[in-house]
Amino acid sequence: MDTEALYHKGASLLPAIAYGDAAGLPVETRSSDYIRQRYGRITELLPSNENPFFAGAYDPGQWSDDTQLSLAVARSLVNTGGFSLTDMAKEHIATYDETPDMEWKGATVKRGWGKSTLKSIRQLKEGVSPEASGVEGGAGNGVLMKMAPLVYWQVSRSVDMADRYAQYDSLTSMTHDSDIARLTSRVHGDMLAYLMETQYAQEGFYERLVASARTHEATLGTDDSFSQSILYLAQPVDTHAISENTDGQGFYAPQTLAMAYGAFVARGGHFTESVFEAVNLGGDTDSTASVVAAMSCLATNESLRIPIDHQNIDRLTMIKRVSRQLANTALGR
Repeated sequence: MDTEALYHKGASLLPAIAYGDAAGLPVETRSSDYIRQRYGRITELLPSNENPFFAGAYDPGQWSDDTQLSLAVARSLVNTGGFSLTDMAKEHIATYDETPDMEWKGATVKRGWGKSTLKSIRQLKEGVSPEASGVEGGAGNGVLMKMAPLVYWQVSRSVDMADRYAQYDSLTSMTHDSDIARLTSRVHGDMLAYLMETQYAQEGFYERLVASARTHEATLGTDDSFSQSILYLAQPVDTHAISENTDGQGFYAPQTLAMAYGAFVARGGHFTESVFEAVNLGGDTDSTASVVAAMSCLATNESLRIPIDHQNIDRLTMIKRVSRQLANTALGR
């Protein structure tokens, strides 16, 4: 793969994730019907005052844990020059400590963080090993949202497949200790790498996706419910097809991927259109849109064109700097 093309993917990756996160954050937890009635169709960054976790007068461009944890993964890779679960835990703890507290349903939580990630990082802070800190049965989006920097690193460094899967399993199990979480992490790792290395076409993407799902289902001993949930992607995909074939929420990792992959396929991987397709589906919009944004970024072989309103993203200079550091370090520059 061309080194300059690889560099551009890496240098654009974290800003892309932040854009997807910021695009979805204002309507996180809202249904597609609500979005349609309230906004018609969202096509740009909006203020986040409607988000239940970000109540207040937040300007467009605010981002959440999807970007926070992607930055944590990227920083760890840069700091250590490779995958270190111990350092990943350290960066997650540092990110936890920087996140504002809020009251939610009678409990003090970190703003916008999922239950499994929140509980596991608290256990890490108490001295539990990252090999044992994962929440049993956890299967939310806390791993899928932050995988792209690791996959970028692995492909750039030509990490072999056995090591890739071992790293996915370790990172996943640190917060989400379930076979379904490990399954979706492995599949998503495969698909992000595929998009980095192969010119996107729906048929090839679909065939690789189903093969990956079935392989990992067999390896991990799960049932075939995930591979069944993505079969609809073989046909022409539009908003209606995604809604009919998913739960329309995406708070559960298998459904997150079914929705995110649907949004990506429906819009041919085009960055802006794919991101806002994900946003307008409703549910866990910031996570779904950030996953789609990372996919679109890694799939492009040219400099990524993020909409002009990306300049409103909070702390954009810092995000760009870390993304460039990730690209340069991964490529040995």
